[in-house]
Amino acid sequence: MWTYTVNLFRDLSPSVKRFIATESLFGIGVGIFSLILNLHLLDLGFSKGDIGKITSLGALTIGLASLPAGFIVKRVGRKAMLVAGMLLCFLALVVFGFGINLSTVTAAQLIWSLGITAIVNSEIQLIFQYCRSKKEETSAYSLLFAIFTFFTGLGTWLGGFLPDWLPGHTTMYQYAFFIAGGCLALSGILRGMLLPSAHARLNSVEAGGSQPAKPSVQPKRRHAMYFLLLLSLLIFNSGFTFGLLSPFLNVILKFRFQMEDGNISGLLALSGFFFFIGSIVMPYVVERWGSRRTFIFLFLYNMVVVALMALAMPASIFAVLLLIRGTGFTMLNNLMDSESMSAVAEEDRNLFAGMRTVSRSIGNTIASYWAGYILAGNHYSLPFLVTAVALLVGFVIYAWFVQGMLDKRLQGQQ
Repeated sequence: MWTYTVNLFRDLSPSVKRFIATESLFGIGVGIFSLILNLHLLDLGFSKGDIGKITSLGALTIGLASLPAGFIVKRVGRKAMLVAGMLLCFLALVVFGFGINLSTVTAAQLIWSLGITAIVNSEIQLIFQYCRSKKEETSAYSLLFAIFTFFTGLGTWLGGFLPDWLPGHTTMYQYAFFIAGGCLALSGILRGMLLPSAHARLNSVEAGGSQPAKPSVQPKRRHAMYFLLLLSLLIFNSGFTFGLLSPFLNVILKFRFQMEDGNISGLLALSGFFFFIGSIVMPYVVERWGSRRTFIFLFLYNMVVVALMALAMPASIFAVLLLIRGTGFTMLNNLMDSESMSAVAEEDRNLFAGMRTVSRSIGNTIASYWAGYILAGNHYSLPFLVTAVALLVGFVIYAWFVQGMLDKRLQGQQ
């Protein structure tokens, strides 16, 4: 397995390797931010309901901004869009660090969401643009996310200790925002310097090839749009299942099990390592089992694990379930994102990136807003039950509507 992973990285294009290497700083910054934000807001006096509203506002902003972002990225280029997004996130973290009231925190959330919108509407298309084949696309995505999750875990661990090492003034978490922002700014600058702006593969798609006969264009476009809509429906479900749990795990651990911040950061950091394992294992499993069998297994695996997490249990057992859930959840979402983008034609990828982000953000917004109210009522098990039901719905969508078309598209691009 280790040899397989080393060979994957060794065979990647030089630009892909640089892209993946700079993801480490991005992961550290996001990891610190993801741990301290809710705790910072609680210290400022915000309620759990307020936190749910702020989180859902961020997801809604990403959804509303993503389709315009798809048009902007065609004008300014994927690399410029990615770098601009990372610098916007840096600015947002600075505002979070200085903000103490609802208006400032809301402004910071909006800036952060715009930055994330720019990133998610350019990052995957850009790294795929640097790839030489579909197989390299799958490998590049998996390794990119593996590095991201590993260093997100490291950042989460740091986020538990930075407030003690460097306590701030507005809250003890203030200076941790600035450190996270510095990581994002440095990652953006390095990508601006090290990554090429264009690649022969994209240029050849734009310049070459005979055009299809005019009578066949419209039916092909309608079929392509139908396929993109089906994929977006599946991504909506992914965003919904994410929004119910992932933004609130630190709150659940703090109030359901009365954990201290250091223990929360340690557990979530360890969970990040299990995300990393899932990202590394995913391409290996797909190569051995195939896309269809892997999808079915991961849907069922995640449903069972998350349903078990709703039961009353000691914190130690819950922690074990949280870790193994992290591996399966990461594998499912990585598989969904990489296989979907690979199955979409190059000329449709900017459009699909926007549709994908809108769909995920709408699902995330609805789930986050709902989860905020559920947690405000101290119902700490209910989000896990709802997530299990949502995963079942996602499995039905995949099996009935997406599976056949996805298989045909992927086989046609081998």
